Amino acid sequence: MFSFEYHTNENSVLVAALSFATSGFLHMMDSSSTYIIFTGWKPLPITRNASNDTAAVIAPRPAVPVSIILLLLFGSRQETMCSRDFCRTGGKGGGKSFDYSAGGAMTRGYTAAAASAWTARGYGGGPGQVFGSIIITAAPLNQSASQYVRAVAMPRTCMLLSLLLLLLSCAACARAAAAATVVSPPSFRSANLSAAGLLSTAKYGKTVLTGDEITVAAQEYADCLVFRVQARTRGYVALGFVDPFATSVDVLLAWVDDDTDTGHVMDMHGKTETGLTPEKDVSQDYELLASFQNGSHISVVFRRAWDTCDAHDDVVFGTDTMRMFWTMSDRDPIDRQYTDALKLGSSWKGTQSFHPKGSKFKPNTDYYKRWDVTMDNLRIKDDVDTLYWCKIFRAPKIFKKNHIVGFVPLLNDETKRLVHHMILYECYGGPDKMEQYVTLKGAQCYGQGMPDEWNKCVSPVVTWAMGSDGQFLPDHIGVPIEGREVYYMLEVHYDNPTLKKVMDNSGVRVYYTEFLRPNDAGIMAVGNAVSPMHIVPPKQLAYRTASLCDKDCTNVIFPERGIKITSVLLHAHLASRQLKLRHVRHDQEMAIIAQDDRYDYDYQQARELSKEVTVFPGDELITECVYNTVDRPQLTHGGYSAKKEMCLAFVTYYPRTPLASCFSMTPVPFFFETFGVQQFLDYNMEGVEKIFLKLADSTTKSTPSQITTTTTTAMPALNNAKMLDELNQAPYAYLMKPPSFTIDDVDEQNLFRDLEIMEPVEFQNKTFQQHLDNLPWEDSLLTKTIERRLINGKHMTFCRLHNDTLALMMNTYLFPNFTAYTEPKTSNVECVPLSNKFENSALTVQSSYVLILLSIALIYVY
Repeated sequence: MFSFEYHTNENSVLVAALSFATSGFLHMMDSSSTYIIFTGWKPLPITRNASNDTAAVIAPRPAVPVSIILLLLFGSRQETMCSRDFCRTGGKGGGKSFDYSAGGAMTRGYTAAAASAWTARGYGGGPGQVFGSIIITAAPLNQSASQYVRAVAMPRTCMLLSLLLLLLSCAACARAAAAATVVSPPSFRSANLSAAGLLSTAKYGKTVLTGDEITVAAQEYADCLVFRVQARTRGYVALGFVDPFATSVDVLLAWVDDDTDTGHVMDMHGKTETGLTPEKDVSQDYELLASFQNGSHISVVFRRAWDTCDAHDDVVFGTDTMRMFWTMSDRDPIDRQYTDALKLGSSWKGTQSFHPKGSKFKPNTDYYKRWDVTMDNLRIKDDVDTLYWCKIFRAPKIFKKNHIVGFVPLLNDETKRLVHHMILYECYGGPDKMEQYVTLKGAQCYGQGMPDEWNKCVSPVVTWAMGSDGQFLPDHIGVPIEGREVYYMLEVHYDNPTLKKVMDNSGVRVYYTEFLRPNDAGIMAVGNAVSPMHIVPPKQLAYRTASLCDKDCTNVIFPERGIKITSVLLHAHLASRQLKLRHVRHDQEMAIIAQDDRYDYDYQQARELSKEVTVFPGDELITECVYNTVDRPQLTHGGYSAKKEMCLAFVTYYPRTPLASCFSMTPVPFFFETFGVQQFLDYNMEGVEKIFLKLADSTTKSTPSQITTTTTTAMPALNNAKMLDELNQAPYAYLMKPPSFTIDDVDEQNLFRDLEIMEPVEFQNKTFQQHLDNLPWEDSLLTKTIERRLINGKHMTFCRLHNDTLALMMNTYLFPNFTAYTEPKTSNVECVPLSNKFENSALTVQSSYVLILLSIALIYVY
């Protein structure tokens, strides 16, 4: 049964509620309250026995505005007078009375009165039955005075017609809402914010830029992005938004007039290649919402649509990284000479990238414990341009399981531009092996000076990269710290191209709590194994690479219900322009997990997903990168220096599994076959493969022989314990971790320089590196052919566990042949000017209101 109740409190204030009941009738529990009862199309039996109160269905009372519409739709002129124990109906019913002496029987009295009235008017289903009733009282029932009741009766056709019109009206409202908003976040209009509220709120949205001179915050809405800018000036502030694929910069100029205290915003644009002062846009697509100026600062709040339709002068805001320039002046822009600082180039005071779309968890950290994990006065020499330094730490003083809930970076002003990334790994080893290293200042990572036990530190728990301000986890997950007997290794990558001699104490501040969250979270790395065979040709506008986390790995490791991904940190180096983490299930691509088509090397903030993504056993993950090497004359190899390249994704998920990383690389024989090389002098192909996998010394030579390789997609034989042990004991970790460095530009290419080609004959007397350098990379047909072969061909995969062992044998797979995901067209991403977006939406809503009023008019006509 469908039921509708209206409740008035002791002050006769109406509160609406809509509920569903299965049987019986709505019962009044509180005798001090008044109810309006609407029962559905099924006739409802009326009882005069007070003892039957216990059979009533009690309905919840959530407030819903639509109840007011229902009340108007079903209004009637039938009148009934009731006291506490007596009701008398008038009208056509002949004034039949119902007298109940039992206390608390007013609800039955009202319902019986309505039944009598309807029977008299010819609408009821027979004596003692109610069909489609509304009963309204105007005063609390605890008063002894008589109370006015309207008992309503309507024909079934009229009631159905009114409900049909109502549903059509609601559908129109829903379509209007869908056109201008998304369920989360809400539309700007629905937020109902005042100008004073926009300016006075202590914390507004997510912080984009903070400093002594200027602070910028942004709040995401379904239909627009709202900015609040506070600057230490009484002149103008300018923000420039840059799309690397566009030829112009979208510029916003804002100021408060000194004479009138009136705020102004101006939409402008400038050409990036000319450095000229920006010009005013023909289409003004920024809207001022609030402004304020005092003796030293100005504050302005403005908004703009995600896509303003001004493709010539404005950039489109979305999920991709947005790079923002800023500057200011101490004067208002009265004439052109005061805007000279807006010239695109060195005149801009600073830059900051941010993610326009996407939530960002930032709780109050006062309630969490802190653990600072930092270097100890590490001296960085002036003869090293790339350094990986590792240091061992013991877990904080806890005696039971805790949860890590987030972290922030701790950076020194002098060295913060040198710190490329920091990763805190959990180590596989107890006090007997690791305690001795806690007091050491550290060692160069993964080199000869690093103890072997440190190679067991492979499970990331904190991942930070340039530009990030840290990360906090959602309330339902936490990375476990199992107790005091756990050890961690901090890895810091220093990129020192100017060869500065400095001292550093960088690290991370980890927040943790003893109040455990519902789920243990984990972090796994997926992507290309770092190897010189991960190549990017020179002079390329957009060259793509891809790696595979295979279905066998996920099938063995992931639980039956799958894992849920909450955030992704996409990571690559200077040549990268676009990154993507793709998801394939049964040869069908699912929605893209994470993507950035405007990747900024200087801003590598984790992306917190608006909706968690479930990855089931047997699913596959593909990490894809696009590089731009137009300004590079030489081939770029995969490597750990910032000049080399990577393509990785650090995935935060729950529940935690033993998986630390899932990487792939091009199989060695397949890689050389791609470039037409069949045999090397003094090395057979099997020997070369062992060299690259570090399974044999590179000086070992053997008689050349033809080696045939095959591709398998079958499930690996997990009972081959001997083979797995041999692989796990091999020092293949260089594929996952970097060596220590004193970098020379060609160090990582030396292996290719040592390989002299024997077959085919036309390539003889050349090293493989010379062969690569001599290829006509400017030939797009050749380059695209190599790109497609290396992506769609064979991939060797590594399914690596927390204890630094392989879950499966290294195996070779063909790249999956899947149907690409097609993004569904949604109305909220349509190109709509800011003003028209709200006008069109309002027009649709207003037309819906007209339909509702017509429905009400039809009812009263009846």
